[in-house]
Amino acid sequence: MKENNLIKVLIPLVAVVVVFESIVLVTNLDKGVKTNDSSNQATNSAETQVLEASSMELVFATDNQEMKVGKSYDVTLNMMGKEDKKIDGIDLYVEYDPEMVDITNLDFPNKGLPVPDFSKVSTLKNVIVANFLIPEEGGFSLNKDEVSSLMTFKVVPKKEGNTMLGINTGDEENQSVTMFVENSTGKSLNFSSNKLEIKVIK
Repeated sequence: MKENNLIKVLIPLVAVVVVFESIVLVTNLDKGVKTNDSSNQATNSAETQVLEASSMELVFATDNQEMKVGKSYDVTLNMMGKEDKKIDGIDLYVEYDPEMVDITNLDFPNKGLPVPDFSKVSTLKNVIVANFLIPEEGGFSLNKDEVSSLMTFKVVPKKEGNTMLGINTGDEENQSVTMFVENSTGKSLNFSSNKLEIKVIK
C-alpha cells in the first residue's frame, strides 16, 4: 500500500518537473529568437538606410499647377546632383494619365546629353519614354548641386479633375523602370523624385 501511495505521489511530481523544464526551455528559445530578430531588424534597417541614399533628385517644374482645359502648359523635368557622378545611360519613364491630359512637343534641350536613342509619348503604357545611351568614355558628368534639364514637354488638359505626373519605377512586370547607370561600375544609381500634382479647371 505504501509503495502504491509513493507511486501516486511521484508520478504527478515528475510530471510537474517535466512541464516546468519544458516551459523554461521554450522561454529561452523564444528569447533567442527575439534576440536574432532584433539583430536582423538592425541589419535590415542599416541596409534600408544605405539603399535610400540618393545620388540625384528629379524635380518637375512648371509655372502653373492649376491648368485650364484645352490650354497648353510648359513642364520641365530637371535633375539635381546630390553628389558627383558619371553616367553612362539613362532610361527615363514619366507616368501620366492620357484620359486627363495630352502630352505634346517632347524636347531634350540639354546640350551635355546626346539625343535619346528612343523617345516616345506612349498612350498604351501611359508613360513618356526617353532612353539615352552616352557613348563618351567618361560618360555624362553629374555634379553636386548642379541642375540639369532632362526633358521638356507641353501638357494640354482634356477634362476637369485632379491628375499627376510622376517618375515610373516599374510596373507589375518590372518594365518601364527609370534607371541611371553609373559609368565604369554599371550600377544603377539611387534617386529621389517629386510628383507634379495638377488641378484641371474649365
